Parts: sequence; C-alpha cells; structure tokens
Amino acid sequence: MPNAILFPHLVATGPAPSHRDVSAAHREYFLDLVEDGSIRPLIFHYHFSGCLLLIAYLLIPHTTRPWVYRARWLVLAWNCWWGWKTLWETSSVSSAVNFIVGLTAAWNWVYSWTWLVFYRPQWDARRVKRRTVEAKAHRHHQTWAKASAARTGHGRELDGKTGPEASLTANARRRTRSQERERDAPSRWNGTAAPTETIADEYFWEPYPDNFRERLPWLCDLLINFRLPGWNIAIPQLPPPPPAASRHPPGIPRAPMPRGRSHTGLRRCESREDVFWTYVPRFVLGYLVLDLIKTIAIHDPFFLFGPTTYALPPFLARLSPILLYAYRQIMTMAAILTALETGLSLSPIVFCLLLGPPCLGEQAEPWYYSTHWGSVSNIFSRGLNGFWSSWWHQLFRFVFSAPTYYLVRVGAVSAGSQAFRLLQLLFAFAISGVLHAAGSVTTLPHTRPCDFLAFFLLQALGIFLQTVAASRLRPHVKSCPSILRRAGNFVFTVAWLLSTSWLLVDEFARGAVWLFEPVPISLLRGLGFGVEGDGWWCWEYMGSGWYRGRWWDSGMALF
Repeated sequence: MPNAILFPHLVATGPAPSHRDVSAAHREYFLDLVEDGSIRPLIFHYHFSGCLLLIAYLLIPHTTRPWVYRARWLVLAWNCWWGWKTLWETSSVSSAVNFIVGLTAAWNWVYSWTWLVFYRPQWDARRVKRRTVEAKAHRHHQTWAKASAARTGHGRELDGKTGPEASLTANARRRTRSQERERDAPSRWNGTAAPTETIADEYFWEPYPDNFRERLPWLCDLLINFRLPGWNIAIPQLPPPPPAASRHPPGIPRAPMPRGRSHTGLRRCESREDVFWTYVPRFVLGYLVLDLIKTIAIHDPFFLFGPTTYALPPFLARLSPILLYAYRQIMTMAAILTALETGLSLSPIVFCLLLGPPCLGEQAEPWYYSTHWGSVSNIFSRGLNGFWSSWWHQLFRFVFSAPTYYLVRVGAVSAGSQAFRLLQLLFAFAISGVLHAAGSVTTLPHTRPCDFLAFFLLQALGIFLQTVAASRLRPHVKSCPSILRRAGNFVFTVAWLLSTSWLLVDEFARGAVWLFEPVPISLLRGLGFGVEGDGWWCWEYMGSGWYRGRWWDSGMALF
C-alpha cells in the first residue's frame, strides 16, 4: 500500500488547509491509484471471499469425516494468504473504510485460526434454543419430552445424556394457555374425557444441526455474536440469562450476584422496553456528542495530519504543551468511547426492537443485548488490569483468549497458572495490536503501524508491572485504608494510559481517521460552526458503486 504525504505538514508553519481540502486531496490521490491499477477499492464479493469460504467450510459436517476436517488447513492457508493480499492492495476514499479494510483482513486471519484450530464448533459449540411443546396432563413428563425430542431431532447426546435429559425438560418452564380454556369444557377422547393440554416453553442446548436449513442460522449466530450470549462458550463477563432460560440448560452459571448483572458490572436487559430505554437515548446522545467532537476537532490541524508544524488556532495556541497533550488525549478517548457506544447501540435497536423475536427468534430476545461497559469500580479495585479486562468493552475477548485456552486443552499449560495468565495477557494485547496495525496499513496517508502494536504491548507490560508491584507491596500496604489503595490503582491506571496513549492517538490522527464523517446531518456545522463549505449534509461523497475490473473482481464496491 503506497503511503502518501500530500501536504508539507511536517515543515509548513502557516495556517493548515481545511478538512475539506485534505479530504479532496485524498479522494483525488485514491482515484488515481485505482485508475492505474495500483490498488482496488473494497469489492464486496471479492474481498469477503475468505469469510465466505470459512462459512462454506463450516457448513459441511465433518464430525464423522476425518478427511474433511483435515481440509481445514487448506482453508486456513488460503485465508491467511488472501488476508495478506487484501492488506496490501486495498483501500478507500473514506478514512474509516480504509481502516476497516485492514482490520477486516486481519480479523479474517484471527477468526480462521479461532474456528479452524483453537475451537471445533461442530463438536464443542451449543446454543440455548427455545421450542414450544404440547403434552397431555396425565402423561409422565418424560414421555412427551422424548416425543418432542424425537420430533424435532434434538434427542442426540448432550453433555453425555440422551433422551429427556438431553432435551432438558426436567426443569422446563410451562406456560398454560389452553388449560384454563378447556378445564371446564369436557370433551371425549376414545370414549373418555380428554386430558387437559399444556403448552410449554422448553429450553435446550442446540448442537450443530443436521438439517441445513437450521445449520445456516446456527452458524451465523456463532460467527456474528462476538461475545456469544446464549452459547455454552460465551465469555464469562456476560451476565447470566434470565431465570426462564438459565435454569434449564445445565452449564450456564448461576453465581450469586445482583439480579441481571455480571461480576464485572455488565447489565442484562429484561424486556424490550428496557432495551429501548437503555440504548435509544445512548444512540441519540452519542449522535449529538459525535457531531460536537467532530466539529471541534476539524479546527485542530493535529487531527487532520497527526503531529504537524502547522499553526494552531487561537484557542489552542494559548495552551501549554502539557495541557495541549492532555486535550488531544481526552478528545481522542472521548471520540473512541462515543463512537463505540453509538455503533454498538445499533445492534439491539435493529435486531431486538425493529426486527424482534418474530424475525430472529431467541437471538432478538432482550437478554441477548447486555450492556458493553463494566463498572468503574473495576479500575479502583484492580487498576490497569481492571480497566482492560473488566471495564473496557469485551467484544473481542473470545478470540483474544482462544489461543491460551487451546493450549490448556492440549495440555501445554495449566489453567490458572502463572504461565497461563502471562500467555493470556500477551496473546490478548498482541492480537489487538495486530488488528489495529493492519488497519493502519490500508490507510492512504503515511503511517507507522508498529506504533499500534507497541501501544497494546505496553498495556500488557503495565499490567504485569502493577501486578508484580502489588504482590511485593501487599504486606506493607494491607494496613492502609481501602480508599488509599483504590486511589493508588486509579492513579496508576490514568498515569500509564496518559504516558503511553500518544502512540495510539498520533497513529489514529496520522491515518486521517478524523476525516471520517460520523453523522450524516450536522446540527452544529449547519448552524455555522464548521469551516467554509460545511453545511447540514455531511455525507456528500458516499463512495459506493460498480467497480469494473476483470470478470472475477468486478462488482459493487466501496470507493
């Protein structure tokens, strides 16, 4: 990927060009590269073929076909090569899309290793599923459980059990619908009064389905839900399912904790109304805050070029270097938090509120959409480790921890040992660093992808140092008031983040991520708080259309 230096931002000392001028220069440069064949835009069917290959392979049953299972290495090799190829020949006009291009290419590597090597989903993965059954009141409960299991094809062995135990009806939740209606209306069945019928909701573990029509949504649920709510391999930070579901399938934890909350402070939504009041206000507020942050940031040349010698606007020129540094760190942190929360709020709004259970079944139930940020108390009680492992969103925790748990399963390391914790730390931050570095590779401006990797590895170092220091100092500080120890954890966390975040902040700015327009309509710029040429409508250049190349790479693309 050619990295461009389109402006003399490292030597010029006059006023900086506007964000509109910088965006226009990037568009012209990108279109020239596409025209001469140096790079491609993001072509949907072409660049996502690796993901489609992974899905196609996992749709083929291989639990009884060893030769098919061994073929996973071919799929893995292809996806690694394809991701590498995508990384160096693909970009976009949009500063956000070109970062996502690299992130997606690296994510394909990570996901392929996770589901082809570290886990065996056709053997290991099961999800909570609900079905409705009918039963005669005079029959033994296990009789209709067996019939239901046979009828739906789910009577296979689960957790070493078969029949009614496998279908998990011993603790099934019953909803009597027709019972009251028919209780006083006797009918005849083989010459005798018909027994009362009961309609019941039964929850069970659904393994890899035999039926293709059921297999496709099962696999899509597995691959799309990164935190895996409702799966037996869900990340432990999620709150437990509601009692209606959690008391049925064995293996779902029921640890004593506040109702609907996990040990890290994630909260479970109890109803669609709860989902609405949890996520819709956050989305609206996030939209307004993103508009505010973007409108402020476009006046600072740092957010257009990264470190630069261009003259600062008057409101920043008065700040001392330390205050200016802190301002840019805080602005970047606020933008990241707001963008993540606003984007993540779309999932429950669309899937739970707009589409709902009639379209998506259990995957649209409110308890699937727990909150994304843990309690701030994790930072006070555990310091930097609590910040990253409990307070920060855990969207990718499953893939970050997959290599370590694989080593546990093959006997290379013992769970809970010091080696286990150290490997878990290194794998998590190294994978995160690689993902962000890959996003930096596909940006148009000149960047330093290794800075992303350095930032995340420094977080692992900080956690290690704080853990060692805490263990050494524990005999000396255990008599100190709790408030002082908690304050020490918080101060160390803030100090470490402020002293290392320049690597992340500078690299995001170099990659022109701030040129991305996060909102289609800007209230503030429409009212005149932007630069010359700004207005209400911000998505003037939605670079999508038909890319015409050779027959195999022609198609819809993001430019």
